[in-house]
Amino acid sequence: MTLTVKPLKPSLPEYRQVKALYYRAFPEYEQEAWSRLLFKRLFRRADFLVFYDQDQFVGLSYIIHHHGIHYVLYLAVNDRIRSKGYGSQILAQLKQRYTPDTLILDIEQPDPVATNNHQRLRRLHFYRKNGFDLTDRLTRTPAVTYQLLSTRAEIDHAKVDNMFTWFNGRTFE
Repeated sequence: MTLTVKPLKPSLPEYRQVKALYYRAFPEYEQEAWSRLLFKRLFRRADFLVFYDQDQFVGLSYIIHHHGIHYVLYLAVNDRIRSKGYGSQILAQLKQRYTPDTLILDIEQPDPVATNNHQRLRRLHFYRKNGFDLTDRLTRTPAVTYQLLSTRAEIDHAKVDNMFTWFNGRTFE
């Protein structure tokens, strides 16, 4: 089965469902302001995509682009229909959509003392099963340390840094 993909627009009937899923799926410390996400996509360096199985809303993704690298900032499956393979289908479609480029994403670094380490390990297993491998890049924040995964063994860290420089509001190039 192939999912249908649409860019997020306020005119979509599921717009409120998409927004509600975003706020449910990610902890507050990981959330960007909704208006900022909508604004950044206007520059065509970010895609806010909504996925459907026929007419049923199944998930969302937010992707930032920079010179052959596509960073999956957010990916969420509708929590009312999880564990049906939709996450893997979304990733497959993203890989197809952005071929032959590199997809990257961050996960909370596995940590045996973390209270949610089981969830972190499940997430790592899910992404590895879907063609992502761990890199040596770590991002430390006050809340958590993230580890970068990639569909390619080699990534250009300068491009990744530039991508975040742009997303965080500073210019580059």
